[in-house]
Amino acid sequence: MEHIRNSIIKRIGAVKEKLVSIKSDPKKVCYGYAFGLFLAATPLVGIKVFIAILVTYIFKWNKTASIIGVFHINFLNGPLFYGFSYLVGKFALGHESSYTLPEKFTLSACLDMFTGNYILLLDLFAGGVILGLPMAFAAYYFAHRLIRRRQRKAVVVFSHG
Repeated sequence: MEHIRNSIIKRIGAVKEKLVSIKSDPKKVCYGYAFGLFLAATPLVGIKVFIAILVTYIFKWNKTASIIGVFHINFLNGPLFYGFSYLVGKFALGHESSYTLPEKFTLSACLDMFTGNYILLLDLFAGGVILGLPMAFAAYYFAHRLIRRRQRKAVVVFSHG
């Protein structure tokens, strides 16, 4: 258990370092990171990075920060997150759908889960939006505090240097 805890702390530290090392307007970094984390919560697997790049280009937010946010939900923690997201969306939309998992998980079986059952996709998307919005607000706040704290430290070091 200690190993898992240390691994999580190390990852959080790496994300912090990546965010504060971005040389850009802090608000643009925060908006990009928040949007990336919001996108991470959606079931748009395979196209999130492209959407992040397009939207950050249009709004002139930071692309690097948005991609960092997108990759917070990945193949390791995705199944747990998307399972929870599905339940949240199913509850929020009031769907009584019952889905039976296929006996073998092949590529075509996975595609059938989404293309053959639009209610499942709708539940996942609704759950992603419901969970993604507060995650995005928290990400903006986290990134803003982190960057401002780093800027204040830099000013103190520079003025004493």
